[in-house]
Amino acid sequence: MELQSLPDFADPETIGEPYAAFAYLRHHHPLFWSQHYKAWLLTRFDDVSAAQADARRYSSNRMRELVNAQVPPHQRAALEPFIDKASRWMYAQDGKAHEAGRKVLGKAFTPRAIEALADDIEQIVDDLLAQLGPQPELMTELFNKIPALILAHMFGIPAQEALKVRRWTDAIIVFMVGSTDPAFGPREALQAMEEMYEYFSRLVDERRQSPGADLVSQVIAAGEQAGMTQDDFVAQLAFILVAATTTSADQLGIILFYLLTHPQALAELKANPGLIPNAIEEALRICPAGQLSHRVVTEDVTLHGQTLHKGDLVYLVRAAANRDPRHFNDPDRFDIHRQQHDHLAFGRGPHFCMGTLLFKLEARIAFTRLLQRFPDVRLIDEQQPAWRTNSLQFRGLSHIHVALQPAGATITRCFSAAPWEKNGGYCRALRAGNLIVTSGTVAFDEQGNPYAPGDVYRQTRRCLEIIETALKQLGVDRTLVVATRMYTTDVAWWPQIAKAHQEFFSHCPPTTMLLGVNQLIAPAYLIEIEAQAWTGQ
Repeated sequence: MELQSLPDFADPETIGEPYAAFAYLRHHHPLFWSQHYKAWLLTRFDDVSAAQADARRYSSNRMRELVNAQVPPHQRAALEPFIDKASRWMYAQDGKAHEAGRKVLGKAFTPRAIEALADDIEQIVDDLLAQLGPQPELMTELFNKIPALILAHMFGIPAQEALKVRRWTDAIIVFMVGSTDPAFGPREALQAMEEMYEYFSRLVDERRQSPGADLVSQVIAAGEQAGMTQDDFVAQLAFILVAATTTSADQLGIILFYLLTHPQALAELKANPGLIPNAIEEALRICPAGQLSHRVVTEDVTLHGQTLHKGDLVYLVRAAANRDPRHFNDPDRFDIHRQQHDHLAFGRGPHFCMGTLLFKLEARIAFTRLLQRFPDVRLIDEQQPAWRTNSLQFRGLSHIHVALQPAGATITRCFSAAPWEKNGGYCRALRAGNLIVTSGTVAFDEQGNPYAPGDVYRQTRRCLEIIETALKQLGVDRTLVVATRMYTTDVAWWPQIAKAHQEFFSHCPPTTMLLGVNQLIAPAYLIEIEAQAWTGQ
């Protein structure tokens, strides 16, 4: 619903459903002073993008200003330990201090280092999916656990200890931008910070005595080489924890929410898992878990006819910018085919999020595995999802209850999707549990006539394309094909058949058998192929 007046950010309902408020500000007050937050709010794409990239005028060294905006003067002295610790985090620093922090953490977040985690992430996700009952609450039972357990693996700490971290990070980050929940106040934030730092101090001491290949040991080695103190080591480890747990878990829940409330998009993903990365990008754009970042202006800045004075706190509202119609076409529509992915969910400039590749990898694996194992996942009518209402900065679901039916609980049949197959179709695929088999397939064109008569290479390619079209309707693709059986009336054609087959399965060759037969369904057809796929659960 479109707002007709200034939004009230002290109202939990505005926090729970903020997009009408963002749209009103973006249109009427692109630079808005919020007395509630004691900060300016920027909501247009060009303004937010420019400010994120301008570290000279928009400083990240803002922890004192954030705390002062939330705490009355007589309580601020007690928060000095909180400010001191949080100000050492890489994302709260500028210039050389920030660069040093990124360098210390850099090796752990290179593309090669992240891709090397894929098998471990798959195992974590598979183990969690195997534990789900028929009607789980997925924030608690899945999404909060995935990033925590990934970090446990990276840090080399027991899984049960990693699951504490959500309590610490929630208490810290919800407080920093004006909590509407008394359970997340300054006392709780300080206690969580002290507990977290005590834990990591002990961990650093242990790894100094007995280093390994884990992230903690890497940070110690790189930090010592850079002349960092133990407080600096602990600060960067704590920062990773704060940055990579709550928002990652919340974003996973947001992605599922948008898929389950857009059934056509979900059906397309199940038919074509190759769209999953695009769906992740679109969910990051339309509803980022980290809705805003903050800066302090280092000099007077004039914008939209108003002046931000040196020392003012500024909220860069990425969630509003990501729906700016000046930059994105039809921005309020969830479109998994959108090709424009220059959203601001991970920031811009020197503070672009180091964990971007890690999150995208864990999200891709999580939703690929979830939809393979539970292709009929759906919301429960009597238990609809609910958004948290305690923080404007961090958006997420308090719960999302779903009904799950394992893939093996039903037998699913489908046909390949060429237009001429409306009355049956030639490639029939059947899924029973983890196994998918296809009927013998020959090379029809889109009108139902023989495709490429006399050309066995092109017919082989066409058969495999028809088979994959059917497989995609069952939520798999060529990468999960484990066996093919091919029939031909002349085995002398094998080199051309093998060439087409090898090209099609260039990165995932299945077991293959070639059989010579007297005839196929018609002389024009030179090859017939059957396939088997295995979903791997």
